[in-house]
Formats: sequence, C-alpha cells, structure tokens
Amino acid sequence: MNSLHAQLIVALVTALVVSIAIVFHYEALRWLNRLHRKSSDMKRKRRSRPVVLATMFALLFVHIAEIWLFGGAFWILLLSGIGTISGYSEFSFLDSIYFSAATYTTVGWGDLSASGDIRFLAGTEALVGFMLITWSASFSYLVMERDWGGDPS
Repeated sequence: MNSLHAQLIVALVTALVVSIAIVFHYEALRWLNRLHRKSSDMKRKRRSRPVVLATMFALLFVHIAEIWLFGGAFWILLLSGIGTISGYSEFSFLDSIYFSAATYTTVGWGDLSASGDIRFLAGTEALVGFMLITWSASFSYLVMERDWGGDPS
C-alpha cells in the first residue's frame, strides 16, 4: 500500500473513532446527568452514596468502552498492514487493547510503541483520552457537589 493511501486511511479511521468516542461520551454524561437530576428530586441524604458510586462505575465503563473502540481501530489497521506496534513478537487483539489503554490514559508504559502511519491514531488517542478523562472528572465533581452540597457524609 502506498504511503499516501495509508495516511488517508489512518486519518479517516482516526476521525471516525474520535467522533464516535466524543459523541458516546457526551451521550453517556447527558444520560447520567438526567439520572442524577431525577434522583436529586428524592431525598438527598439517603440517595447520595448510590448516585455517586453509580456515576463513577458508569464513567469507568464508558472509558473502558472508548479504550476498546480505539484498540479495535488499532487492530484493524494493524491487520491491514498499516503501521506496526513493536514490543511483542506476536501481537494479539488484547495487546492492542493494552496499547490503547496505555495511550488513552497517557501513561505510555514504554514496552509497546507505534511506528509508521498508525502513530497518528496513537497521538490523537492520547489527546482525546486526556480530554475525556478530564471531562469525566469535572462531571464527577459536579455530581458530588450537587449531592453532597458541602457535606461529604
């Protein structure tokens, strides 16, 4: 595959995956916000713990789903022969999920590294992951502020 063709494919896949992740994250936060507003109409003191915990577990699920989305994109591009991820002799699907998690969270353990055109997806995932994690942290703060109202008991 020629370089220009590979670059175009990576750019399109990246745009698609980023768009899906951002819209999915937005819809999840919107759903959680509606759920939280309904529960805040009920008695706050009794419902605060389940609401905050449910929010945190839901956000964890959302981030895991987004990591798998990016990991799947890496896997498809790797199977197509566009770029490589070095660090393992035989790269598996779960290795692409692991690479995605390290990239999404911007931890970047260093045992795996992308090369070739696929690096564009990796760099973009790091930025998007950072943005979505901070978006979730801001949302979590607002949920706790509403529920706890300055009283964290």
